[in-house]
This record gives sequence, C-alpha cells and structure tokens, in this order.
Amino acid sequence: MKKLIILFIFFISLGFQCFSQTVPSTGNSGQIRVYDAYQPPNGSSLGTKNKISINPFSFLIGDYPLYYERMFGSAFSLELGAGVTHENFLRKFTDFQSSANYPGDVVTRTYQLGSTYSISPKIYLDDDCFEGTYIALYYRHRLYNSKVSGYEGNPINPVDEYARINSFTFNMGYVLNLGKNFMLDYYVGLGIRTTTLSQFATDYSFGNTVYYAEYSKQTLPTGVMGLKLGYAF
Repeated sequence: MKKLIILFIFFISLGFQCFSQTVPSTGNSGQIRVYDAYQPPNGSSLGTKNKISINPFSFLIGDYPLYYERMFGSAFSLELGAGVTHENFLRKFTDFQSSANYPGDVVTRTYQLGSTYSISPKIYLDDDCFEGTYIALYYRHRLYNSKVSGYEGNPINPVDEYARINSFTFNMGYVLNLGKNFMLDYYVGLGIRTTTLSQFATDYSFGNTVYYAEYSKQTLPTGVMGLKLGYAF
C-alpha cells in the first residue's frame, strides 16, 4: 500500500512540474501572437487605407485640385486628383498666356474657370502603407480658360483663349508622418509635357487690325517638383 501511495504522489508532483513549466511558455507565445495580430504591417504607425491631400503652393499656377489616395495592401496605392483652374500667376515665366501679343493697353484679359485632374499609381518601397519612399507614374491634365476683349475706336470682338496642358512624368517621393495621421509628401519627377494653345493674336497686314485666336501645339521634356499636405484615415 505504501508503494502505491508513494507512486501516486510521485506522478502528481511530476505532472505539476510539467504543467508549471509549460503554462508560462504557452502563455508567452499566445501574448506574442495577439500582439502581432494588432500591429499594422512592418511597424507602420498608421494602418490606414485612405488619404486626402492638397498642394499648398499650386495656387501660384492657378491649379486647385483635391487629391484622394487609396491603399491596396501595404505597398500599392492609386491617387486621383480633381479640381478647377483659374489665373496662372506665374504665366510670365511659362510658355503660355504671354502678354507679348497685347497691343499696348487696348485689350483686357479676363480669366475663367477651367478644369484639372490627375491619376497616379504608386509603389511604396518600404511596404509600409502611406509612409516612406515611393515611386509613381503621374499623368496630369490642366485646362486654363480666358477671354480677351477691349476697345480700339470700336469694341473688339472678344477672343476666347485656352491653354491645355497634358504631362506624363515618372516621380520619386517621400512621405513623412507628422503625427496624428497628418502626412507631408514631397516629390520630384521627369517626363514630357504637351501644351496646346489657342491664344489672342493680331494681324496688321491689310491696314486694319484683325484680332483672332492663334493655335499652336508643342511637346517638350518637363520636370515636376511638388509638396502635399495630407490626412490619412
């Protein structure tokens, strides 16, 4: 009988030791699995899939788009932009809307609303949602509208103008997390741009001044540099 009691106590103590050794190990591994399950990919502090952005300096060229970006996974996204255009304040430093064709102070140009839109697929090289370095293909369309009118002895028939700019660039950028889901995105790129113009012009060849819209089209290499402020959600 004593031998049975001793064996019984031995197996209970052995089982207790095994239980005490395995329970903490199992519990720790469970904690690690639960912890990892709630972390965004690769340590991202966001884990969000949507972002809206604006370019605070685009008003200098009369371009007012709002950008929306959607993540697919943790490395690929698609950004769409849409908005309106108006007066290009830097027009004297560009190849369109020059005042060279103005005959003195005879005519006046008034600016009207146009349209702008863009599309840009992106790949984030750090595989970290909206943060870090990315490369992108970027297509942008801008349409500027204006009207030229005036008075030279008699009222001048208004001449409608437009500048249609289509650009396609390869961009590289970096997105910095500013905290509280606010993001700073700065980028540079190279590509090509096609500018189509219908611009006010004059003709003095027959003794009378004729005002008309002169058409032109030109494709040239171009560079792009920009900065966006965004909010991820």
